[in-house]
Amino acid sequence: MISLIRLDDRLIHGQVAVVWTKYLGVNRILVANDHIINNDVQKMSLRMAAPDTAKCAIMAVDEAKEVLNDPRAVNMKIMVIINHPADARRIIEHLPAIKTLNIANYGRITDNLAAKTRVADTVYVTPEDIADFMAIAARGVSVEYQVLPSHPVKNFIEMLKSA
Repeated sequence: MISLIRLDDRLIHGQVAVVWTKYLGVNRILVANDHIINNDVQKMSLRMAAPDTAKCAIMAVDEAKEVLNDPRAVNMKIMVIINHPADARRIIEHLPAIKTLNIANYGRITDNLAAKTRVADTVYVTPEDIADFMAIAARGVSVEYQVLPSHPVKNFIEMLKSA
């Protein structure tokens, strides 16, 4: 069962490895990314960043969709981490059971920050990103901004409209 799907540029880092995994009690972290799957150094770094309490899998988005649809996944507590709204959209379109997308750190790790819209201190988006978020929300998925579990949940779509 998917405990959380999180959009985060940094993928696995302290907030994810320490705070979110403990808060959710997950036993699996699934990083879904078509580019990292071909980078052995990044894969090794992500696996090293994962806590000992959660098995880490790194796979292409299409493979992740199939794994998450496997009936055996129901018995697992899985945190899915992606780092691009288009990948979140692809997964959510394939898995109608997903009801929430968590967003925290996105869009700052690029070369053209000035061309993006600032939505929060930790989120900057392009028009393409906005289209993906709106399509996700149109499916009835709650798109939420929450950096840490102790922080209040904010409606990200409302934040987009105000940005």
